[in-house]
Amino acid sequence: MASKEIEVLDPAATVEKLSSIATARALNRRNFMAALGMTGAAAGAALLSGCNASTVTVSTTTVAPGESDVLNFALNLEYLEATFYSFITQGVDLPASSGVTAGSGAITGAPAKLTFATQQIADQLNEIYFDELNHVIALRTLLASAAVPRPAINLAAAGAITAANALSIAREFEDVGATAYAGALALLTSSSLSYATQILAVEGFHAGALRLVSIQNNVTYSQADSLDVKPFDPGSAAAADAGPTSSGAFFATAGAASASSSTPAGFAFTRTTSQVLQILYGTAGVIGTTKGGFFPNGLNGLIAST
Repeated sequence: MASKEIEVLDPAATVEKLSSIATARALNRRNFMAALGMTGAAAGAALLSGCNASTVTVSTTTVAPGESDVLNFALNLEYLEATFYSFITQGVDLPASSGVTAGSGAITGAPAKLTFATQQIADQLNEIYFDELNHVIALRTLLASAAVPRPAINLAAAGAITAANALSIAREFEDVGATAYAGALALLTSSSLSYATQILAVEGFHAGALRLVSIQNNVTYSQADSLDVKPFDPGSAAAADAGPTSSGAFFATAGAASASSSTPAGFAFTRTTSQVLQILYGTAGVIGTTKGGFFPNGLNGLIAST
């Protein structure tokens, strides 16, 4: 397999520019964390004054996840993607020689190596496997001792994985992954932002390619949530240049009807950590869930609740 060494780019001016864009789109750090679905952690104790038991003072403070927590959230998603692609393309778990399986939770529902309809599809999925494995390696390197181990993963959360549904699952993973990174950029700076923006671009590459393959092979569509855009060929240039509709689109972008002030037409949607976890836990619309679906014991790290 190709070298797994990761080239770390000097963020310099590019990071500064991206950071300013991300900051401009965020309300502010506190409101952004509220949008992520985080809840403050109460820290303090009731203090009794003299013999008056009715006088109680409670001190609280809000604990907001830091950059390492955001990166660990991303690392959990990369563990899922890399593990999925490893089994469907290699027929085995991620290589122990990579160091990424140390301390791992149990992996269940794993399929044998799959055979796909064409060699081109197999080649594409193998290249995605290479990318996702290296995303895991890179994030673990960036986080160093702060990196969380791989959590328990149930690959069969959406049903037994077969050649018939693997492309549908892969497409959903990549579309959701791209929107998760898009939603997290405002919380990152410096090398963390540089890594995340580069991974976001790759997730976008993967999503676009898999959406086209899904259209060409009539892959069954399973809607992730209300932001999910069905892979769809409108059938004519005139229909296509009107952008995405309720029927779907080539790309998962906002159309005229789904656009908003925060997501203009032609822009990618963003998802909060809560929205991402509702999909991966299989708990649509439920707030406060900490495990389920692809992560039977939940994510590892501070950000683990819908």
